[in-house]
Amino acid sequence: MGGSMIVSRREVPSDIVAAHGGSSIVQWKRLATGGMLHSDIESFEWNRVPAGAVIGEHVHTHTEEIYYIISGQAEMRLGGESRPVGPGDLIVTPLNGRHGIANVGDTDLDFLVIEVHPPAITDRLPKKIPVAAGGDR
Repeated sequence: MGGSMIVSRREVPSDIVAAHGGSSIVQWKRLATGGMLHSDIESFEWNRVPAGAVIGEHVHTHTEEIYYIISGQAEMRLGGESRPVGPGDLIVTPLNGRHGIANVGDTDLDFLVIEVHPPAITDRLPKKIPVAAGGDR
């Protein structure tokens, strides 16, 4: 079975206004979706949050999230606790964990997010058969 190469660039992100009740416009780009992969990953995303902007606190009921900070300084809120985070930091938000992030620096905050289905959910989903960008299997 041949494979396909999927190339997704962040040059054409979406502008999200007041994400999850936050402030300002943030940029977001889904680089890969679960439909492209065999794994339990729901999506792989890039985010840019301008200085002073906030992605409001919210909860995911179907996925855990893994944040990887590329650049900038932020305050991550998780379950009522706040922590400073910066380049190289990895944050895991659990299923049903209330979380949000604020750019507290004076430059853009860039980070990656991987959304993953936990076993309790993937055990109930149909088997994945990835579809490449051109519809190839």
